[in-house]
Amino acid sequence: MLNSLTRLIYPRTSIIRVSARVFSQNASFHKEKFVDQQIEYIKTSLANKAQDWTIVKKDVLSKEGNATQKNIDAIMLKFMVSLKQYVAALSFADHLRSTNEELSLGTMKGLLNLYYEIGKTEKLSKEQAKFILDAHKSLLEKYKVLDYSSSETLLHALCVINEWEKALKLLADIHLTTTPTHSAYSTLIATLFGLNKKKKALELIEESLKHKRPLLDIAYEAWMDYILRKYKDKKVIAKHLEELFSHVATNCTVIPMNTANKLKELYSSMQWNAKFTKIRKLDGQCQCCKDTLDCLPLSEEEFNLLQKNVKEKLIVGSDLFLKTSPEELKRFLDFVDKTAPYDIVLDGLNIAYAVGAGTQTDKAKFLIDVVDHFVRQKKKILLLGRQHMLRWNKRVMQDIKHKTSFFLTDNISQDDPYFITAAIISGPQTDIVSKDLLRGHKFLLQDDSLRLLFKRWQWQHQWMVFIKSFKGVSIQEPLKFTPCAQKKNGTWHLPFEREASTTGQFNDGTPDLYSWICLRHK
Repeated sequence: MLNSLTRLIYPRTSIIRVSARVFSQNASFHKEKFVDQQIEYIKTSLANKAQDWTIVKKDVLSKEGNATQKNIDAIMLKFMVSLKQYVAALSFADHLRSTNEELSLGTMKGLLNLYYEIGKTEKLSKEQAKFILDAHKSLLEKYKVLDYSSSETLLHALCVINEWEKALKLLADIHLTTTPTHSAYSTLIATLFGLNKKKKALELIEESLKHKRPLLDIAYEAWMDYILRKYKDKKVIAKHLEELFSHVATNCTVIPMNTANKLKELYSSMQWNAKFTKIRKLDGQCQCCKDTLDCLPLSEEEFNLLQKNVKEKLIVGSDLFLKTSPEELKRFLDFVDKTAPYDIVLDGLNIAYAVGAGTQTDKAKFLIDVVDHFVRQKKKILLLGRQHMLRWNKRVMQDIKHKTSFFLTDNISQDDPYFITAAIISGPQTDIVSKDLLRGHKFLLQDDSLRLLFKRWQWQHQWMVFIKSFKGVSIQEPLKFTPCAQKKNGTWHLPFEREASTTGQFNDGTPDLYSWICLRHK
């Protein structure tokens, strides 16, 4: 009776699933408990100022966990460094050297990382520096070419003893298998500035940007320290800091928060007005000085370059032919050639799907509302969509076809490249309407300068549409300013990265306008 009732309430498959889940959770709990036993024991041992590391290791290994005879040295070093228990870690390093045993690669990396962390704030001893150089020699002799993780660990350690040439060679080795990290580039750049090798540092900065590795605060701080070390007159210091700002502006980068704090402190000490500020989205006005950021439109030469590359790389150079036919592409290009230029190009399907889970009729009506918005402004409109949209509300779709130039790709085609290409081929006066942030298309432009041109064009030409709570259309205009670092009337405005916000923010394609610094001469 009881078994029958159980089967009625919990089908057999459910019992199996629940049992498996409970068993898995219990197994996971016990495993985590054992791991914690080892970690907690290591933590306790760190409080003892006179550790007998042989006994500590033996006691750790007597407990359940991930540490084994082979990896315990590396695990303990990594744990101590992560807790910034450098005194204990140095004591453990002395213990390892005293045993005269051959160090594993993991243990050697742990020691290199320890010396790097210590070397960031104080000069290493001769023995510690010698260990780094010996490790560099022995690892390259043994492995010829190191894996990227070991190379980066060794690179960082070499930088704290100013062995920049060896570090530069390791950077080249890393490129054989992957792209070096932001930290690898910025640490080496900081080392070069610290050694007054500005020319080499600037060359490496260009390389880091080429590989999409913008500078970390360690590099910016070393750049500023180099200027302060070399020049004493405030006007001369400000003049040379312009080079740093121009770098940020030219590459449209966002400086780290620590760099913004250091700039604020530095400029305040020089009796400048240095304040954190916000930029008003409506017109780009700085909340602090009340000046407005300029719109930096593409020059004729820049637009022609973008136009040429978009046509060549976004259409011909992509995998578009895998999702369409050469005949359709030709039909599209002929259509644009005959009907362009346009004022507005609409990404029809993207706009229609702003209604979410609405019916096809809802989508068609929302789309006609957007079309009518631009018709009232007497704009010449191109609408791009797909063939299946013709099955939507026929009356509404016929109205849309009457009010726009209308091009529909096959249902299996990739219509986004058509949308971007039509707008840019049409000319510098053409705007686009889409909720798509178009990140994938920037990726197809491999050159950094082209990606930046595309982004500037996008900020100045992209409208976005949203559905209001009462089912109306909300249309967001393009920005009237360029949200990149810029100088105006002797005042610099620079964006910086703030800590991640805990409140959810809707991404409408606008960069963060709440985290800027205003640097103005009194």
